[in-house]
Amino acid sequence: GNWLIKKLHCLGVKATLLSLGIFPSLIRPRTGILVILHNIPIIAMTYFELFGLPIGFKVDTFKLRQAFMDIQRMSHPDKFAQASPDEQEVALEKSALANKGFAILNHPEKVLPYVLEIIGLLEPEEKYALQPAFLMEMMDLNEAWMDAETEEEKQKVIHQVKQIQNDIYEPLKATLETADVNDIAPEKLLQIKEYYYKKKYLDRILADFRY
Repeated sequence: GNWLIKKLHCLGVKATLLSLGIFPSLIRPRTGILVILHNIPIIAMTYFELFGLPIGFKVDTFKLRQAFMDIQRMSHPDKFAQASPDEQEVALEKSALANKGFAILNHPEKVLPYVLEIIGLLEPEEKYALQPAFLMEMMDLNEAWMDAETEEEKQKVIHQVKQIQNDIYEPLKATLETADVNDIAPEKLLQIKEYYYKKKYLDRILADFRY
């Protein structure tokens, strides 16, 4: 109804697209979730669904690339040379969404937090509390780095950080290579969330060490 069009227009969907009722879409702030209209009630869609892939931490990059190329081919400007301006705009928008989705799903470092957001385990700007023992260990490493005077001592600290990265990854390796989150137990998903924040912390430490 009109109330729906007004609401969507406030969210940023152009009136020209809404008037078409043919696949106009938008990206919800922060989440990257797509909202697509089919002239029927709103359907929430993720980038995984856009490309016909299961939601998982391990993305089939071959299928991703195939789906991406299909979307780009179907929405290529040449196919809409004789179409109306509104239809051309919809095609361009769909192509742009595919570009954004591909940039995320083709990047493993971006896939992990994106999946956690989709399944509701990660909130934007979340203040996640890491275990005190882990934080103490990080403080010790920072102190060791500050006290390191030789290149050999610095490399030793860097090696320790990388060893911790490996230690937290190995127990979850099989889970992180799962293609469908539906195959992962809830407690494992919580462990992956903790892993994500620990890895983020360790990555930041290495960056601070300028390595």
